Amino acid sequence: MSIETISYLVTFILTAGISALALVVSVQLFQQFRKPVLAQLLYQQIFLFSFLIYSIWGNILLKIILSDIQIGTSLSTKLAVFVPMIGIPFMIVSWFMLLKIAFELNGLNNSKVFGFIFFPTLVVLILVIDFLIYLEIIPVSEDADLFIVRILTAFNFIIYLIFSLVFLIHKKRKYQNQSGFHLKASLLLLLAVFISSAAMSFFKQFGFISICISILLAFATSALLPMYIYLNNSFSETTNKNMNFDAFCLFYEISKREAEIVLEICKGLTNKAIADKLFITLQTVKDHNHRIFTKTGVKSRVQLTNLVREKTGQKM
Repeated sequence: MSIETISYLVTFILTAGISALALVVSVQLFQQFRKPVLAQLLYQQIFLFSFLIYSIWGNILLKIILSDIQIGTSLSTKLAVFVPMIGIPFMIVSWFMLLKIAFELNGLNNSKVFGFIFFPTLVVLILVIDFLIYLEIIPVSEDADLFIVRILTAFNFIIYLIFSLVFLIHKKRKYQNQSGFHLKASLLLLLAVFISSAAMSFFKQFGFISICISILLAFATSALLPMYIYLNNSFSETTNKNMNFDAFCLFYEISKREAEIVLEICKGLTNKAIADKLFITLQTVKDHNHRIFTKTGVKSRVQLTNLVREKTGQKM
């Protein structure tokens, strides 16, 4: 077995371990705290590592297979471009979830409108790049792998730049304090992404050694966000302390209307009575109840009342 084969094998084992660790940590965070932002983090990691494993290792495996088959250079190049392209939707969804995480960690309104803006904008950008390539304004490298990698790493860096800008321009730090993820952490993450992107952009510079190093950097950088939150979060500190009702609502990301309903539930009012008191429909109350139960991780009104009393130390 050659040194190159051993290097790829070791790199694959290490990247598989990094992927597993990041996913396990993300699952543990969500199961322990049941916060929507942690659910988004879990989805982001699943889609991100699905893309990395498929596009990187799938492409390497394809090259190994093609090396034993005598096919034309043109077909080989087309396959090298086509295989990673199939996995791009996974990467796009991971970018979308990453930006949603930035909004959640900064307490910004995570409107559904964002999704209707993000995906069409990205499609338009891709079409513009295709058009510029067609007009030969953007020169296409003879190395198809390198060209695709540079395009994707450029997009990836821009998304992480936007992620950091959300922390930079937002003034309310109380939401960031809950997770322990601040502006400095976002800038450090951006720096790590920049280094990883630079390595991926020149991953063939020194043969298989630089390829293995750049792959490791890509996987390690992708795992930084859940690992940082896991090691530095203040969720556990907050949950073990008595808090007032406003802090309770802030911690569980409960809106003002939902907070009103929580108070009425703790008083023992029925859904119908709450609807009449707050001048809203019965179905609206039920919808709010479902969101409140999801955010707090409870399954009944009794559990919710007990949770409020436990965390606030007050009899509501």
